[in-house]
Amino acid sequence: MVVRWSDVAMERMENIFNYYLNNTGHNTAAKIVAKIHKSASALADMPFMAPVEESLQGRTFTYRSLTVSRIFKVVYFIDEKAECVVVATIHDCRRNPAKLQDEIPKHDAPDHSTALSVHT
Repeated sequence: MVVRWSDVAMERMENIFNYYLNNTGHNTAAKIVAKIHKSASALADMPFMAPVEESLQGRTFTYRSLTVSRIFKVVYFIDEKAECVVVATIHDCRRNPAKLQDEIPKHDAPDHSTALSVHT
């Protein structure tokens, strides 16, 4: 399967990089973003490897979340019709768990391109 990234997920990655760049330096920022990206890339071969994200049940898609370094969750869904994994967002586990629901469109449409702008 192909892994695609939503605009929200790409923005989160940029925010994570910039935060660590400003607070810890380029090397650390690059390592953290690379680790998240590598974890998300593994979903191409094993899309069902992460558990269902219970807090996002009742949506059009079944969201799963892959924890990376105990700090971040790669939140994604599998679009079997389009044969792809869509990374919807990267959630910071140190934030209020309720914030995760705000990061995902409440009415994610069956055609995810209308709810999430998606990039390969």
